[in-house]
Amino acid sequence: MNMNNDAHIGYRILYFFIIILGIFTILYQINFEDLWLDELNSFWVADPDLSYSETVFRHNKSDFHNPILFNLVLKFFFKTVGYNPDLARYLTLFFGSLSFIFIGLISYQEKKSNYFLLTTFLACVSIYIIKYSQELRPYSLLLLTSSLNIYFFLRLLRSEKKKRSDITLFVLFSVINYSVNPFSLIIFFSQITYIFFRYLFFKEDYKKFFAILLAILIVYFFFNFKYIIYQISFDSYMLSSDIKNVFDGFYFPRFFGSKIMGYLYLILLIFLIIRNRKIFFLKENNFMFFLILIFLSYIVPLFYGLIRTPVLHDRYIIFILIPIFVLLPFLIKEISNNNIKISLIIFLVFITLSNHYIEIFKRINTKPEFKKTLNYVKKNSIDNFVIDLGSTSFFFTNYIKNLNDKEFSKFTFIENNDQKYQSKNFWLICYSTDPNFKCEPKNAKNHILVDTNKNLYVEAKLYLLN
Repeated sequence: MNMNNDAHIGYRILYFFIIILGIFTILYQINFEDLWLDELNSFWVADPDLSYSETVFRHNKSDFHNPILFNLVLKFFFKTVGYNPDLARYLTLFFGSLSFIFIGLISYQEKKSNYFLLTTFLACVSIYIIKYSQELRPYSLLLLTSSLNIYFFLRLLRSEKKKRSDITLFVLFSVINYSVNPFSLIIFFSQITYIFFRYLFFKEDYKKFFAILLAILIVYFFFNFKYIIYQISFDSYMLSSDIKNVFDGFYFPRFFGSKIMGYLYLILLIFLIIRNRKIFFLKENNFMFFLILIFLSYIVPLFYGLIRTPVLHDRYIIFILIPIFVLLPFLIKEISNNNIKISLIIFLVFITLSNHYIEIFKRINTKPEFKKTLNYVKKNSIDNFVIDLGSTSFFFTNYIKNLNDKEFSKFTFIENNDQKYQSKNFWLICYSTDPNFKCEPKNAKNHILVDTNKNLYVEAKLYLLN
């Protein structure tokens, strides 16, 4: 069923309620888990009381493998709402929520059909999007800027007379997108490849579009020159490629919450692409672009890994969910048998909601239980904390000091390698994901261990003077 230019009010209302559902799924238990190490890093870097140069220094010290843009946005957010870890994830919630809107708009723009509602629904209940919209890291911002980049790219492609405003917005959001994470340059390569494809098959004039893409690349390099030069000189700035999971379902089990769900989505997508392969070569749609984007999202990082250093990781290509969620509904739409079509949609919605219920509403804690440990320490309060977190102790100390709990302001914070605590009673707090890690003070010859509290990845030990 096709929609008129003035889309039916019923579809608009339903679209609105689906977006509200998506916001609720992110909002639900947004602080169920404490901030983990990488989030503590972002929280520390984005201290609103720091000068710009101090923020840059902290970023280069601890988060140098990522561009600084997210931490600067986070810093502005804290200046606005206050420096509180319990508020921090509401920024990524905002980014994730806007992503739902633009993923839906990409779908609607491509084919003015009510099937854009299914695209929006799949995005709004996506386990993966919810996960990273509840994490204080740049990935929900990466998804949002990627959505905006793709939206204005396709908007320009579809317009015969390219408006200056659309060109400006496309350039702007593309540069921002690539400045959030360099992996988003895969979108740039996909756009170039697709423009070349349309030139070969449809003999379209490509010169103006190539000029726009070249301008984007120049502007991007201008604003990110120092970052690019630094990363070129540093061999392994990102996580090693997880080859096993790349070829074990192409990350689909991670994208969709389980091996069963991942392979169901992967098999269905591959089947529908093969079955409807002819429509990818039609001029009136841009399905080939989405297919190219999926393909290059794996190939480009893998190729880079072969010639330089392994870099591919699932969260760096979170934008791959955009073409997946756009393609699936429209490929289902191409099925001529209405009974099969409706059954497939119902099945897809049912298994997605079932998986969502299991993963979200029956979730378990997977991140370090800092607050649980701290509350135990507070009940048995001693004057000093000794933080044993190696080179990351400043993350943890900063986190404790900014918790909305006045009790913690009474404590004195000292490092484990600081000898001052030798004449005092103290709590030793250790963080480690290593099951063989031993939480022990550097020097406590005059102390005896009287209490231990152990939670997920965090351990506290009370030492009293003997």
